[in-house]
Amino acid sequence: MKNNSLSKKVSVILPTYNEKENIQLLIDELSEILSEIDYEIIVVDDNSPDETWRIVEDNVKHNSRIRLNRRVDKKGLTSALNDGIELSTGEIIVWMDCDFQMPPSTVIELISTINKGYDAVVGSRFIEGGDDLRYDYKASQGQIVNIHRYLSKLICILTAKIFATNHTDWTSGFIAINKKVFDRFSLFGDYGEYFMYLIHYLKKSQYKIIEIPYTLLPRRSGFSKTSESYIGMLLKGIKYLYAIIRLKLFDQFYYSIYKKTHTL
Repeated sequence: MKNNSLSKKVSVILPTYNEKENIQLLIDELSEILSEIDYEIIVVDDNSPDETWRIVEDNVKHNSRIRLNRRVDKKGLTSALNDGIELSTGEIIVWMDCDFQMPPSTVIELISTINKGYDAVVGSRFIEGGDDLRYDYKASQGQIVNIHRYLSKLICILTAKIFATNHTDWTSGFIAINKKVFDRFSLFGDYGEYFMYLIHYLKKSQYKIIEIPYTLLPRRSGFSKTSESYIGMLLKGIKYLYAIIRLKLFDQFYYSIYKKTHTL
């Protein structure tokens, strides 16, 4: 029986690269969680050397709800999400990482909340009820990941202060959003800063957006692609800071034009 309160079709986009050990478990868990609603799961794989795509191909043969876009000539998180959005047929789009750090059980809460009249619902680690530093990253994945998570929180605090907003998680990457948003907007950016641009756009355009808490969990299998080295972490941090500066300059430009237009 379908859940009438969740009547809109949902497209879950899973960008993958070397997630062979996780992808089948995630597909199975999401399929169970979403079984009472109309859904599709779109895996956008960047031709993973571990052949993650081959596992998804096997699923496609037996399940019409599973779709695969194996990209041989393109790479990158942001472009993978854009390709997934273009392929999607749902009215609501969800995307998340494939390593189980973002709990699949939270997906149904994201969808339920957006059905209350919101344009976007963001899974946040930093509001009450969420805590991305609850477990020992040093013991589970190494000191560099521990540092990265603290820096991510600092970046989000800085961004919230600069833009005088109560939005807490500017680098979440875990969201349910109405597809109609992308009639006028495409994701851009090299890595996680794409999410900062998206949140800024949603707020500037006065879309109705809310955050719900989730707890970031240990990666179940494989290796993190967030920070392979201190240099890589530094470069990503610079990209986030550049995004903040770029958005702030845009704010100043926007308001100067607005003021000029309304004083004529």
